[in-house]
Formats: sequence, structure tokens, C-alpha cells
Amino acid sequence: MGNSRNTTRITGGIWKRTIVPVYEDSSVRPTLSRTRETLFNWIRQDIEIAECEVLDLFCGSGVLGLEAMSRGALSACFVDHNMECLAGIAKLLTRLNASHKATLINEEVSSWLGHNVDKKYDLVFLDPPFAFDNPTVYLRQVKHLVKKNGLVYLENKSSTSITLDSEVECWRSASAGNVYYGLYRIL
Repeated sequence: MGNSRNTTRITGGIWKRTIVPVYEDSSVRPTLSRTRETLFNWIRQDIEIAECEVLDLFCGSGVLGLEAMSRGALSACFVDHNMECLAGIAKLLTRLNASHKATLINEEVSSWLGHNVDKKYDLVFLDPPFAFDNPTVYLRQVKHLVKKNGLVYLENKSSTSITLDSEVECWRSASAGNVYYGLYRIL
């Protein structure tokens, strides 16, 4: 496994202050703690996390899915092409005695989205690498995996515009430096 470049911490729930390693990979940039706190405050105003099944796409360090599990999510599915990232998440889940509540999938997100149609999630975290200039494509692709009135969190570069269709509404959004983030409802 790669050397950890830095770490982040879970900000709430039963695993609050648990250190999450961030592995060396230029595309792995965990969502900032302050942004995660804002995001989970938004989510809490709309849905009960303790009843959620969560999908964390481009999971990287896994901190978004882990944060949801810490706050009581029923289960989390982590998808990433980087096996080292997934191995780090697996190791942390084992240490936290929570492996039974998680599924880890080592596959390219676009490929995985193309052949998964059965399972539906209440909450989806979508944080593609900033090098990908059209995150709207993923927002469209993920809709079929979200339960009616479910939420999708999307994080991307501030300079990238998001185009919504009639089945998606922006519920909340903000920016921090060069990062735009929004919470979208699937109608």
C-alpha cells in the first residue's frame, strides 16, 4: 500500500475524530472537514441518515461514506478504480468492526454505473477527479441508482457548470475556494 501523504478525520457520529489515511495519488483529494460538516447538516435537515443506504463513487479515502456510516447509515458501497484506496478503507473498516456494513468495488466508476441497475440508494456521494471537466455526465448516469427523493452530493471545480434535467433539482449549494459542492434531489 502507498505511503500516507496526509490524513483527515471523521467529523461526527460514533467514529468522530477517527483518523482516515489519504494515500498518494494526485486524484485523491478528500472533501474538507468544514465542507463535510456543512453537507451533513444539510442532509440532516432532509433525511434520516440512520435509515440510509449510501453509495460513495470515486471514493478515494472513503471519508464521505465513512462519515455517513459513523452517523448511522445502514450500509455503504465504496467504488473506486484505485485498489490501494480501497485496501485502506477495508483496513479501517476492519479496525472499526464495520466491514459487514460495507461493500468495496474495485472498478472504473463509469463502467460500474453502466452495468448496475438493481440496487437503489438513498444517498450518493459523487466526487469525480477535478481533471474530469463534465461532472454533469455522472449526475445523469447515477440517477437510476437513487431512490425517489433521494439525494446526490456532487463536488467539482468552481469553474465547471452543472446542467440539470427535469428529474433533478439543486436543493443546496455552496463553494469554498475553487471547490463547488451541491446537494441534488432526484425527483
